[in-house]
Amino acid sequence: MRRREFLAACALALAGCASAPSRSPGSVPPSAESWTLQGRFSVESGEERASGTLRWQHRGANDELLLTSPLGQAVVRIALDADGAVLELPKQPLRRASDVDTLTREALGYPLPVTGLAWWVQARPDPARGFEATRDGSGRLTELRQDGWIIEYQQYAEHSAGYPRKLRVTREAIEIRLVADSWEGE
Repeated sequence: MRRREFLAACALALAGCASAPSRSPGSVPPSAESWTLQGRFSVESGEERASGTLRWQHRGANDELLLTSPLGQAVVRIALDADGAVLELPKQPLRRASDVDTLTREALGYPLPVTGLAWWVQARPDPARGFEATRDGSGRLTELRQDGWIIEYQQYAEHSAGYPRKLRVTREAIEIRLVADSWEGE
């Protein structure tokens, strides 16, 4: 897979849309209909590696994700709303699909944890699917297993209402690492 396609895969792996469920005291971060996550990512798949920064804006049923290269150049933009999903790559035609899962399959030929990741970055399992969870003494997730993916919560933010700061998401030969530099819940 060419580097640009691999970065598109990163964007699709990082994109997703979900509304947050209500909060269980002490066990999960506060629910927010709108939030912004800024941070860094890396993805490894076999010999392929990609990294950069991300800005993910979640506004109810709408999401926008912008991935940039380590040098700050916009590489991939994903937008999700009630009309479907759009993928933008520099100097390429827009790709559209009815939903982000379909866009993933069409663009890559295999599924990625698209829908689940919008929940996982909030330290929540996707409530529509079965899961196994391990929690620490404070009730925070330390590991989540869902849809064949293992999500390790390696660190939580001190001043961001309990949101995860470092996550590691793995399945077979794919590893995604996220570091949240800032969380803004609205």
